[in-house]
Amino acid sequence: MNLFKEINDDLKAAKRFSLTNKAIIFFFNRGFHALLFYRFSNLFYRCKIPLLPSILTRIVQVLYGIDIDFKAQIKGGIVIVHGVGLVVGSGVIIQPDVILFHGVTLGRRGVGPVISPSDGYPAIERGCIICTGAVLLGNIKIGENTTIGANCLITTNIAANSVCKLPDNHFVINNK
Repeated sequence: MNLFKEINDDLKAAKRFSLTNKAIIFFFNRGFHALLFYRFSNLFYRCKIPLLPSILTRIVQVLYGIDIDFKAQIKGGIVIVHGVGLVVGSGVIIQPDVILFHGVTLGRRGVGPVISPSDGYPAIERGCIICTGAVLLGNIKIGENTTIGANCLITTNIAANSVCKLPDNHFVINNK
């Protein structure tokens, strides 16, 4: 892994998404900052430098409300939009060109030690868009170029090139 290549890939992806120049993204984009801190904390983790990965992760949690575990495997070219409330668990794998919106949770189905494969973490393939409030839990694979709509709960594999969304009438309104 080339740390600076992945950071540059993140900058390029953010530029494509927001049409803002790289300097503005580098200095002011909180999603990019969260990824930057993740990349360094993950490097320190892989180099077996104790404590520092946890400190960097905590800084991002406090500053931005974004929780990306330093053990996750996130390739370069990721875009985090807004980011507040984003949670990425330790075993999550994210391929390039993925867009994550605020309030997304990528995590385990169970609590405590991993007992069964379904307790594992999601793997997100290249080109996916995970919209606001989506929750992806367990040892699942989200196929390439899939869009997961806002507030969806996903606990099974999703085929490539799919669109997952809630039905149009998923709210019940009781007027008295």
